[in-house]
Amino acid sequence: MFEFKFADVGEGIHEGTITRWFFKKGDSVKKDDVLVKIETDKLDVELTSPATGTIIKMTHKEGDVINVGETLVLIKEPGDSEIEVKTEKTPSSHTSSKEEKTPSFQPKSNDNQKILATPLVRSLAKELGVDLTKVKGTGFGGKILKADILSNQKQTQTPSPLMTQSSQLTSMDSVAQTEVVKISRLRKAIAQKMVLSKSNIPETNLMDEVNITALVNLRKQLKEEAEKQGIKLTFMAFIMKAVAIALKEFPLFNASYDEPKEEIIFKKFINLGIAVDTKDGLIVPNVKNAYPLSLLELAKNLQEVVKATIERKVQLEQLQNSTFTITNFGSLDISYGTPVINYPEVAILGVGKISKKPIVENNQIVVADMLPLSLAIDHRIIDGADGGRFLKRIKELLKSPTLLFLS
Repeated sequence: MFEFKFADVGEGIHEGTITRWFFKKGDSVKKDDVLVKIETDKLDVELTSPATGTIIKMTHKEGDVINVGETLVLIKEPGDSEIEVKTEKTPSSHTSSKEEKTPSFQPKSNDNQKILATPLVRSLAKELGVDLTKVKGTGFGGKILKADILSNQKQTQTPSPLMTQSSQLTSMDSVAQTEVVKISRLRKAIAQKMVLSKSNIPETNLMDEVNITALVNLRKQLKEEAEKQGIKLTFMAFIMKAVAIALKEFPLFNASYDEPKEEIIFKKFINLGIAVDTKDGLIVPNVKNAYPLSLLELAKNLQEVVKATIERKVQLEQLQNSTFTITNFGSLDISYGTPVINYPEVAILGVGKISKKPIVENNQIVVADMLPLSLAIDHRIIDGADGGRFLKRIKELLKSPTLLFLS
């Protein structure tokens, strides 16, 4: 028998809402069949069956909230006998094998779990003191939305009879000037990770700009051909290619530091994290094994992972094990910044907006496309000189983009 639990998906996610079961009790499933769809504050994820067999127990219904570590289903594998299943459910042979003796497998009976609402909406309702059982959902299938909670709270708010007229006026004046908003679990996770990074990593920053006029022209030549293959060739793909090559040549920037053991952990793989600005907050999926992917392969993978992240369909493994992160604040019309290292990585590259500037080249003033770069490094294991050499190599590759095709 296989006990399938809702695993820790990382990124500060501790619970989710079951939105769809693809099988029912008694159905036969094969390994890797899509079993259930779960919605969290950060992403919607489809979990696949870890084993082949028959579903003998489902502990949660659609609309239920499930916490990390709780059992989703029990799957009886081929060759398992009833005795084997019951024995595996119990800690010893002296314990009764009846279902009521295995409460850890029982679905929760909390009526609140029958209500269709995301964990974020439930958290907001709790903060505002709104009873979800008395809220009529206006979403699909009666799902309760954030607007429903706010509307219900507004309708049910009444002034306290214990307040004096003076205190009422003071309170009204204060409320008019302030607003208290409970942060989401995603924002809390981001905050915790930023504090972890800033409190543990003594980072330093290096900034410079590079002439990418040749790269701009090369992209114009390749863009149409890439589109014929259904690929959007962005500047980020070129930057990823340059960074992947530089990381291969400077492996220290693709490492992590185990401070308690005083060890540097060098990663043999290069997974490039890409900071994506979504309506839910900053999410950093990553492109696996970026080296030695070709330019078009990087562009395609980037296009797919960003689309999946924005649509909340990103896979769990794409959120884990990044080794180096790139963040693009140029899309917000910003040139320079001091990006925070994505702990436990040891460096991060910030990319600014491309702008035309007059520069001196061969003793002549010319107009060039300039790209600002901001590199943050972990000064515990990376010296400023090493950071300078790493950034210089990235600049060389971007200034002469034909070099990207030689690695």
